[in-house]
Amino acid sequence: MTGLVKNEPLIVLADEDLSHIDFYQQVLSESGYWLRSVATPAKLMTILQQHPVNILVISMDFPFEDGGSFAQEVSKIKQLPTCRNTRIVMTSSQFSAEQKQQAYRSGGADYVVYPIAPEELFLKMSTHLTAGARNNVASALSRSFNVLSESNLSLYPMMATALSCAQMLNQTSLSNKQALYLDSLTRALKRTGVICDNLRDFQELSSHFLSLENTPFDLDQLLESLREYLLSEAESRDVELLFNVPLDVPRSLVGDPDRLRRVLLNLIDEAMIVGEGSPIILSIKSGQLNDNSAVLEFAINQKVTDDEQMFDDLEELNERLLMSKSEVDESINLLIASCLIEQMGGQVHDEMDDSEPGVYFNLELQLAKATSDKSFSVPVDLRELRVLIVDDNPSSIAVHQAIIESLGFDVDAASDVDSAFTAIMEGHLDLELEPYDLVLLDWHMPGKKGFHLLEKIKDDLEPEKHPLVIVISAYDKKKIDKERGQGKIDGYLHKPISASVMFDTIMEVMGQNLPKTHRRVIGAKQYGSAVTVNGGGRRILVVDDMPINQQIAREVLISNDFQVELASSGRDAVVKVCPAPELYDAILMDLEMPEMNGLEATRIIRETSDKESLPIFAVTAHTMERDRQRCSEAGMNDHIPKPLDADNLLQKLAGYLGLAVTSVSIQEGEEASQSTEYEYVDVEDGIKRVMGNEALYFKLLSDFVHQARAQENQVYQQIEAGQLTEASENAHTIAGSAGNLSIVGLRRSAKQLQNALMALEDYQSPLTHFKRDMDNAIKEIGEILLRHHQTAIPQSLLNAESAKNTSSSSATPDVDQAKLSRLKVFKDQMMSQDLIAIDTYYQLLVDYCDLAPKLKPVGDKLIELDYAKALTAFNAYIKENKLDIPLADEKGATHAR
Repeated sequence: MTGLVKNEPLIVLADEDLSHIDFYQQVLSESGYWLRSVATPAKLMTILQQHPVNILVISMDFPFEDGGSFAQEVSKIKQLPTCRNTRIVMTSSQFSAEQKQQAYRSGGADYVVYPIAPEELFLKMSTHLTAGARNNVASALSRSFNVLSESNLSLYPMMATALSCAQMLNQTSLSNKQALYLDSLTRALKRTGVICDNLRDFQELSSHFLSLENTPFDLDQLLESLREYLLSEAESRDVELLFNVPLDVPRSLVGDPDRLRRVLLNLIDEAMIVGEGSPIILSIKSGQLNDNSAVLEFAINQKVTDDEQMFDDLEELNERLLMSKSEVDESINLLIASCLIEQMGGQVHDEMDDSEPGVYFNLELQLAKATSDKSFSVPVDLRELRVLIVDDNPSSIAVHQAIIESLGFDVDAASDVDSAFTAIMEGHLDLELEPYDLVLLDWHMPGKKGFHLLEKIKDDLEPEKHPLVIVISAYDKKKIDKERGQGKIDGYLHKPISASVMFDTIMEVMGQNLPKTHRRVIGAKQYGSAVTVNGGGRRILVVDDMPINQQIAREVLISNDFQVELASSGRDAVVKVCPAPELYDAILMDLEMPEMNGLEATRIIRETSDKESLPIFAVTAHTMERDRQRCSEAGMNDHIPKPLDADNLLQKLAGYLGLAVTSVSIQEGEEASQSTEYEYVDVEDGIKRVMGNEALYFKLLSDFVHQARAQENQVYQQIEAGQLTEASENAHTIAGSAGNLSIVGLRRSAKQLQNALMALEDYQSPLTHFKRDMDNAIKEIGEILLRHHQTAIPQSLLNAESAKNTSSSSATPDVDQAKLSRLKVFKDQMMSQDLIAIDTYYQLLVDYCDLAPKLKPVGDKLIELDYAKALTAFNAYIKENKLDIPLADEKGATHAR
């Protein structure tokens, strides 16, 4: 055998067992190595301090002088000037997994167990000498990598040119076969680009010139680009990839997205190589979180449930990653991943005792200040829909079920086509169950495939009983379209699926194809509302100083899959919008508000955003041409007349935001529901304005009684004080609220009083009509609520005089026992998540007018069916008023229905 370098490399052998030293001398002495052997600690330190040492071979049982731990003594050796680049090989007479981990954690480059063959020993010594101390990249191997890295710089322009040409070619007319070839070429070029990036980083790490980016990025977009990179590799290796990233993980982050993606790409690539066709799961969970940063916990393993078979393919991968900087490893992927994790301030973890074999590391990333995190809130009326997941992989079911349940859906699972169809049939036959509204169908399963379920649904179920179907597959969509036959597919998800993409797809499918039994469709047919829109999570800012108007606009928008934020004045709107106008997709702006009106607010907002990027709609009762001109000059795109009409609002938003409008046609011969006609209140039109939500409409009527009486008293007091302008503003508020609730007669008289007060004309006749219509309208509302709830409005609010007395009298400290009993029942209903709690809530408001402002936070959360937060608000009310009612257990109602 011939050594690599004659008479130069120094190898120090430290072992009490002289037979081991003799063995090393026999194998290596004739190969030109300089060997020094020691059996005592004192002699070891003397030799180590004399000359630079290339390799130290030391027994893990070696007795050190100070009696310290093995790791501490090795650390002292590595601090010697002559041993800073020394490769330390640790030896043992018997293998132990725990001892092996201790060796590597102590900084060892290798772990050798006796006996060892002479050829293997020589190869190991030669390899360690060739690799050198990789931390300062001084060996021949490192120099070779540097030469390759320098050559790599010239490849970048050619790679960019090739990729640009491929993208241009993709825009031309291609045959199916050419398109397939081009797709393969594009993916190969992207993967080659990753290799080039790895080599570039290797060079920068070697020269200590690596600089990290610090830019805002979206985690979901990073995962989507990661999926594009991994698709071809996963398909060629027949590996199922899954992304397990819960919705509570922050999405808007600051860091180096390109290198984070490359870390994940390198590690998953290695996992697919050693996994030999087993599933690979990337999990990201949120660890420690504060206002400025979040610690993300990354894991790459092969299962997430205990029901699956045990995989041990990744058992050594984490260990290889841990030792990649000190141990000779053939994978540059692991070396680059390890170095980048360290450079980004992260840490690779040993496998936890309870965790599955795999790779585990964490990173602390800054949170973006101007967050673009979209809300993953599902409209209230969609949360109780039933979803069936059909998949043969337990991990896939667990990951997808966790995401869907977090959105508020009721989820079941089936592992094959037959059990899935049985579950769908039982949903229609069992009176205690609701039919499934949506099926998430894995396309490629053992035995019967996804298209077999589509055929059974088509052949054995009536069309009105067909659930919506979203196919989940790693196959190309064109292949699935060929196989599905006549079966109907409503959506498509390509594995691996991020939580954000799943949310968007479900919302899109639900928005365009609501189940025929859904309340929104039934309400539209019953009350004549013919328009629905899939808002797709777009964020709308509603600016209005009247709570009733805010609630109506909010209900209409949330019911059509928009996100809603509220502002009560123009000043509030400016504060919200101007720092980050890109966070909003449109603004509904009331014109007449205190502090700052809508026109002033729009002029300021237009200094930071134009009409095309942020549409602003004037919501106003002033619809004359001159009023429209004023709005246009201020920078508004369009106007929406008051009282607010849901169909008109949705059509305007859809037109400016490029959304599809879905019409719900009323079937011929369908008779309108029988209802009593009233003189002042058009109940059917009012319910239509809140998208058929009767519960909300009757709650708003009850709120109106209390608010209108208070504002009426202010009108009288301001008129007596000669404050006619202020009185006209209150009359305008009453008119607006009455119009939005379809209290037509009162709206008309309040508007007439407002005009008379503003014009400084004789207001006595309009005031008389206003008083009459106010009393009559509230009496009529009392009849409506009595018919709906079997309760009545307190006599104190039925006429203006008693309302004045009620508002001015002090509240009695004595608590009515009947009220306490009803509040306890109300609490129990919320604890059991009973929908009747909403009815009980506004029955309490009707019977006890003093509760309206105090219980409003509770009612706001009940309308959203958020029972946990409603109970939190109810407990606060109990504490504040010192009521003799036990506090509710807020954990008992954490599941939003």
